[in-house]
Amino acid sequence: MRLFDSTIRIKVKELPFFSAYGIFLLFSVLSTSLYYKYISGAIYAGIILMCMGIAAAGEIFLGSKYNTKQQYALIITIILYAIISYTSSGFFTTVGIIPILLFSARNIDFRKIAWFSAVMMFFILLFVILSAEAHIIRNLSVVSINGRHREFLGFRFPLNPATIAFNISALWVYYKKEKLHFIEIFFLLGLNAFIFIKTDSKLAFASSVIVLVMGFMLKYCCDFVSRRRAITFFICLSFIIAFGISLAFALTYDGRVMWMKKLNRFTEDRVYFANLSLKEYGVTLFGEDIPWVGFGTEDSGEIANNVKANYFYVDNMYIQVMQRYGLLFFGAYIFLNTVTMLRCRKNNDMYALLILAVIAYKCIIDNLSFYIYYNTFWFMICYAILYKRKSILEDPTVRRLLRKLDLI
Repeated sequence: MRLFDSTIRIKVKELPFFSAYGIFLLFSVLSTSLYYKYISGAIYAGIILMCMGIAAAGEIFLGSKYNTKQQYALIITIILYAIISYTSSGFFTTVGIIPILLFSARNIDFRKIAWFSAVMMFFILLFVILSAEAHIIRNLSVVSINGRHREFLGFRFPLNPATIAFNISALWVYYKKEKLHFIEIFFLLGLNAFIFIKTDSKLAFASSVIVLVMGFMLKYCCDFVSRRRAITFFICLSFIIAFGISLAFALTYDGRVMWMKKLNRFTEDRVYFANLSLKEYGVTLFGEDIPWVGFGTEDSGEIANNVKANYFYVDNMYIQVMQRYGLLFFGAYIFLNTVTMLRCRKNNDMYALLILAVIAYKCIIDNLSFYIYYNTFWFMICYAILYKRKSILEDPTVRRLLRKLDLI
């Protein structure tokens, strides 16, 4: 698997973004591991502030003039940042920096971001796992009542490394597209299989397999898929459909109904807790800080004692974001992702369209894809809506045709 590509060129104007994003990516992923006790609190807030400062400096000193569309995007960015800051009671948060980074990346080809993110996250993942194996940090493990054994691999929760591996797989499939080789597919399958065996994270592993199989199939039938306009339009509605499914099951859940009880058991009580959270806290326009209690570790690296007795957490990303950040932010999130998928369809970018669809349905029982270091395809929003292609050679359809003719 060739990680480094000599064709990737980072321009001077792009350096502020990649510097800010690279620093954020490093420390945000480490904050999900047992290294977080060394960078938590004021140190992490300072890192976020530094990243925001670098991105802002790039806009001031190297940024180009804003057209009308970019001006609207800047206003939306400020509004979303304000909502997140208000809900989080802080200006320097992991979620708050998302709209800032997205706006800063509006003039950057997503292929560069995909390659940069995949390579960097692979080495961070490897570093944390090796640290745990070398006993520099702890490799926690738990065995549930039903005999389910899960290792943490140096992270704070078993699902963390599995979701990172999924993100790496999806990014690499998008970056390589038609040039994806069998050896790369087998390597990524091996990485995901190893983490699955250790962590027993079924959803992340299944999602990775789907993306890799899909990437292999698109090598040979991308044009066939793009010509199915009715099907691809239906795929574009994935975030709306997934939200509708989430809300319907959460609102109508009744533990006395046998099939609902079985569905809840299959999803490990996710439907029950989504239903309970909506009943307890409802939904507001600007969101609120809900005191959910999730499964995790304390600063010492031990599993928190209050988890088993007080566990109450919403894993459904749609319900969680809607309650946590409010209807205004959530509406913008669904709208922007749907517009992004429609633009991907218009550009015949089937790789992005299908990967985003997998992420949309994955979010029904997984909230981690809301975070940018678990879901780098956040950047696809600005890439699809704001990015201006500098050359006809950047058009996916043109590049695919030229590859078939062996001209590139």
